[in-house]
Amino acid sequence: MQSSQPPQAWSQWPNRILILSLIGIAYLTLFPFRFDFAFPQSRNSSPFFLGPPLKHSDSVQVFLNVLLFVPFGFGFSAHLRKRGVSKGLTLVLALATGAVTSYVVEFLQFYIPTRNSGWDDITPNTLGAVAGCLLFGQWGEMLLTPLSAWESRAEAWLSLRRACVFLLAYFGFFIILSILMQRETRLSNWDTAVPMFVGSDGTARHAWKGQIAKLQVWNRALSDELARKLTSGEPARGTETGLLASYELTGAPPYDDQTKSLPALTWISSSPPRDLKTLDLNGSSWLTTKVPVTKLTQELKRTNQFAVRAICTPADVADLVQHIVSISQVYGTPDLYLRREDADLVFWFRNPLSMHRSMLAWRVRSVFVPGQTRDILISYDGSNVSLYMDGKKETRVYHLSPGAALAHKFSRVFASNLIGYLVSYDVLTFVPVGMLLGMIARREPFRKPAGRFLLLLGFLLPPIFYELILVWVSGRAFSLWEIILCLLLTLLGAWLMNADRSDGVPFRVS
Repeated sequence: MQSSQPPQAWSQWPNRILILSLIGIAYLTLFPFRFDFAFPQSRNSSPFFLGPPLKHSDSVQVFLNVLLFVPFGFGFSAHLRKRGVSKGLTLVLALATGAVTSYVVEFLQFYIPTRNSGWDDITPNTLGAVAGCLLFGQWGEMLLTPLSAWESRAEAWLSLRRACVFLLAYFGFFIILSILMQRETRLSNWDTAVPMFVGSDGTARHAWKGQIAKLQVWNRALSDELARKLTSGEPARGTETGLLASYELTGAPPYDDQTKSLPALTWISSSPPRDLKTLDLNGSSWLTTKVPVTKLTQELKRTNQFAVRAICTPADVADLVQHIVSISQVYGTPDLYLRREDADLVFWFRNPLSMHRSMLAWRVRSVFVPGQTRDILISYDGSNVSLYMDGKKETRVYHLSPGAALAHKFSRVFASNLIGYLVSYDVLTFVPVGMLLGMIARREPFRKPAGRFLLLLGFLLPPIFYELILVWVSGRAFSLWEIILCLLLTLLGAWLMNADRSDGVPFRVS
């Protein structure tokens, strides 16, 4: 067995390639990162057995599965060879690690509703890792040496001043882009000349069957505490602030708005109900304001926020679509609707993103049970939609981020992918920022205490400033979670640039 110290290029890139390959695998296989552990793909089998044994993948799909794991096998093998592991053992470990990594991916996909978990992806993924290992053994030095030479020249040219200028220019570009993209989530295109319907969208085809006891609308988002108390029937102070409409649907119509801001709801039917305790609709009648609710729509456009609460009880008969409330023209594009589709609750509202090339209706499964009353509250803070039912908050959040607006420029966007758009945009923004900071951290001035303090500010300030900008544009609440995510991505970028430099392990070939 013979050992030698190969060129520095061989030890400068393995960890980076391995990290980047794992990020790529995670993005391409787990996007939109929406895990639903309560409702897996199949409840008839253990998730450890994955999904169906065969997914009927075509040859192109098999080739792509192989290709996906080639960089992983390459980086993993380079990392092992740097530590002196023999070629034979490296091949065995690449095969085993590729299989385990692929299994973990398929296991996680079992809990992603839009993904398809199964065994037949594991074999091509594992073959891809083996192919990457063989590729490194054959052409590793030839591929890594030019990368190292290019990096050395770039680092020599990129002085501290130039690095800081690049950092400010790159982050400044994404701040401006974020402002423009976040504006796409505003209620700027609402129609202010539309009436409001309760129990329908203005047509008998979508009329509600069952009871509707109350309807309220605010010109602001409600806090978690207030929304939970309201929907659980507890006394809640502060509900009068921003309340634009409050209809108690008891007795005989018409029903006046208790805030005296909006017109009364009048009966659309050949036979109005008698003096009942709660409004009971039979699917052929509903309520409407005979004039547009202009004051309501103008106010919601101004604040860019709203909250809508409805207390309703579905009847035994379940039609395909039944509207609870709709702000719209008959047969026109609505500003907002809240409706039932079988047992599901569906919410949609108008904004520049939801009008074209999108499927942004938010569907919450298994909400309605015949004869069971639901106290529902939808709250929009300018970027996030939250749903509360009977004192509980829906765990999934509907988030309209700059990432969703940017994705909308190139393709159709989906409500189920909203978290994925947010994470992808943050990766695109903050990983390169971290890479530049990682290069700056190598400079001599930043090895001293004062330099380290400035470097710490360099990591902390961009995520905080970014969050403040989005709060200012959208009006939403400050999100510590978003700051932590952006900070972690910045640290990831810095670590990526120094992943092989801080190793300190000589690269030996046995």
